[in-house]
Amino acid sequence: MGLPELKDKIRHQLDLADERVLRIVSSVFDNYLNEVVSYDAQGNPLTLSEYNNKVEEGLNDVKYNRIISKEDLSKEMQDWDNE
Repeated sequence: MGLPELKDKIRHQLDLADERVLRIVSSVFDNYLNEVVSYDAQGNPLTLSEYNNKVEEGLNDVKYNRIISKEDLSKEMQDWDNE
C-alpha cells in the first residue's frame, strides 16, 4: 500500500471513528509535532514545527536576498578577532 492509499484509508477510518479514537489520534499527532527533531546553533532543542519554521525563515532569507557572501563573512569574522 502506497502513501496515497494509506492516507485515503486513514481518512475513511477517521470519518467512521468515535470521539475516543479521535482523541487518541489527536494525541499521537500532538506528540509527533512536539518531538525534538533537531537543535539550533546554540544547542536549543527544536520540535518538528519549530524546525519547519526555521527552514521557512531560511528560504525566505534567500528569496529576499538577506544573505551574505562567503568572502564578506570571512572579512566580517576577521573584524571580530580585532575587537
